[in-house]
Amino acid sequence: MNKSRIEKYLLEKTNKLIFITLDDIILKKIEGININKNIEVPVFSSVLIDMANSKKEGISTIDILSAMLFIQGIDPYFKYSREYKAIITKLSSNPLALASSLAGDAYEKNNLIESLIFARGYLAMFEPEINLYFNYALLCKEISEQALEDSKKVDFKLESEDCFNSLVQLYPEFSKPYYYLAYFALQHRDLSASKNYFEKAIELGLDDSLENDSKDNLLKIKTTENISLSIELIEREKYNEAIAVLEEIVDEDTSSYEAYFYLGYINRLKGEYESAIDYFEFAYKLDTSQPQLINEMALCFAFLGDFEQALELLEYAFELDSESIEILCNISMVYYNLENIEKAKYYINLAENINPHDDIVQECIKLIYKA
Repeated sequence: MNKSRIEKYLLEKTNKLIFITLDDIILKKIEGININKNIEVPVFSSVLIDMANSKKEGISTIDILSAMLFIQGIDPYFKYSREYKAIITKLSSNPLALASSLAGDAYEKNNLIESLIFARGYLAMFEPEINLYFNYALLCKEISEQALEDSKKVDFKLESEDCFNSLVQLYPEFSKPYYYLAYFALQHRDLSASKNYFEKAIELGLDDSLENDSKDNLLKIKTTENISLSIELIEREKYNEAIAVLEEIVDEDTSSYEAYFYLGYINRLKGEYESAIDYFEFAYKLDTSQPQLINEMALCFAFLGDFEQALELLEYAFELDSESIEILCNISMVYYNLENIEKAKYYINLAENINPHDDIVQECIKLIYKA
């Protein structure tokens, strides 16, 4: 395992270790391997404390092997790395089981960093094993999600993503890394890559919960792509084509606020105000906090001549976004149509204070101040 961005967060854990010389018992056990017998080996200080308190008779082989894995997890390039690997290989019948057990025990105690260190110690010395490497990647992700400092969040997130990428290279038939890489791609706003990862994970086989989540995300990605397509069509005034795309969305995904909003918006542009209101009401049921939606609905009522209803909606939109020039201009014009010129002037003055150079603001001022 190469030196990585996360080692600076692990180094403080070296204070849990004390280095001692090999005793006669351990020396006898490692006879026959070509190492410097004068090297120092680590042991957890807690072991020595227990010995001093007569809670432990002596230092066991497992004590030393555990501490060796620990220091290797902190620093894969530790000066005695070669010797420690030889000793672990000689004295442990199953280094993988040892590392997995130590990592699991630490995780059960909610010591995520220490759990990661034990897993990393094995990965630093031996060929990567699929399950331990995968759990290491998940640990990095979990630590990132729990971290309070932004730099720590980023470093462990990048470490996790690197590991999942390595896993798909080493074990291309292992489905779960593709699933997690799909989420990283979503965070990078790379919908195409995310879609490919989710599809690959499903193809290789996932448990029911992960497969269902992948399918849900694939539907959301499709919806997002089609929303973008419909916006392009609206900008090109191809309203019927945009409607066809949006109706396909709501047939498959009834939770898409954007699809209902743009169906309402197109109908408003076409002068079909009652149909527009129906779609806007569907959108409102999905999200009540969007000032743009409330503003659009108000315009429909205004075009239908219901200025009282339009004003009620616009005042709510203004509560949601008091800096919107569009909303302020629309409130002003509704008051103008209600022949309340003082109120119309009040709101258009608010808009002018925000942006005196806005063309619509200036057009409204000319109209209102002529009244």
